[in-house]
Amino acid sequence: MEDARITTFWPMGQKIVEPKTGRVVQLPKVFRDEKELREFLDEVLERALQKETYASKFRGNDIVKLEVSLNDIGIHKEGIDSVKFIFQLDRKSQEYKLISTHPVEGSKVFAYKPWKGVIEPVR
Repeated sequence: MEDARITTFWPMGQKIVEPKTGRVVQLPKVFRDEKELREFLDEVLERALQKETYASKFRGNDIVKLEVSLNDIGIHKEGIDSVKFIFQLDRKSQEYKLISTHPVEGSKVFAYKPWKGVIEPVR
């Protein structure tokens, strides 16, 4: 499945070089810095876990892939529609550890698509 292999980028105004073409792609700037991004992610996760739809995914699963629609939790962030969090259960501590998080959809979300060799908007 092609979508499973894409790499998305947080829109922080960075420049990314396409590996195949060498073309430089300027990403949109939605977040000023990593601190603002972290605060956004904390809020998204806090609101999502208040909803049974999202919280229930942690019951009985060692790996949790939580895709959160921002509309569903009442958050608006220009150019970002949904975010994915990936957690893994640490069997020793019995706590979930965040493995990865990335934007999934939105007009300002760009992705590297290796089968095409390009960086382009996900939409």
